[in-house]
Amino acid sequence: MTHSPKNVYLIHGWAANRHIFDDLTPRLPANWHIRALNLPGHGDAPFNGGFDVAAAADAFAGQISEPAYLVGWSLGGLVALYLAHRHPEKVRALCLTASFARFQAAPDYPEGLSNPALAKMIVLFEQDYHRYMKQFLQLQFLYAKDQHPVLEKVLPDIVKHGAPAAMQAALDAVAGADARAFLPHIHAPALLIFGAKDSITPPRMGEYLHRHLPQSELHIIEKAAHAPFLTQAGEFARLLADFVETH
Repeated sequence: MTHSPKNVYLIHGWAANRHIFDDLTPRLPANWHIRALNLPGHGDAPFNGGFDVAAAADAFAGQISEPAYLVGWSLGGLVALYLAHRHPEKVRALCLTASFARFQAAPDYPEGLSNPALAKMIVLFEQDYHRYMKQFLQLQFLYAKDQHPVLEKVLPDIVKHGAPAAMQAALDAVAGADARAFLPHIHAPALLIFGAKDSITPPRMGEYLHRHLPQSELHIIEKAAHAPFLTQAGEFARLLADFVETH
């Protein structure tokens, strides 16, 4: 019995770009067709001055010709949720890591953050993107220092395009985006991978997704922070490969 190749799309998070996945991709099955995408105004992707989560999802959907597996990190996971809702025929399954249905807290959503600090990072990234992106990623490796060579491997290509033009616009879009209402209508299987040490998208955000996505499974990696696919790359790749091969 032959299996058709798996089409896998990787969607990065805010202020990063597709090169954040450069270490993960070689760890995944060689027969998968893997494509890492750039969000608008990130990496070398063009920026028209605006950023809209639904529009980004629609644009990516236009690049997908048959049902695919979407792997979304942080903001990329939110875009993947919108894509799965707006274009269900394009999505076979989802993997959301360190992501969210809504970022900021609300009276009916205590899982969100009350005082997100990302806005403060824009100034720093614009001052010296290499220095402060390195610092940000070093924090993610705090509980996985033995994996630190991974950071040195991916950092040069992440920072080579400089600070993303869309940082402020994307952050504004995150503040206004809310996927909660349509989560129960997403019937694609969903793998949720969160880090127990993550203060940006704490595990409670994954637990919320798990409660409201009809076909989801939640894995919390004990010593991971906001980038499990980097800091616990082997474990993340195994979880993802097992999930994709069985769905």
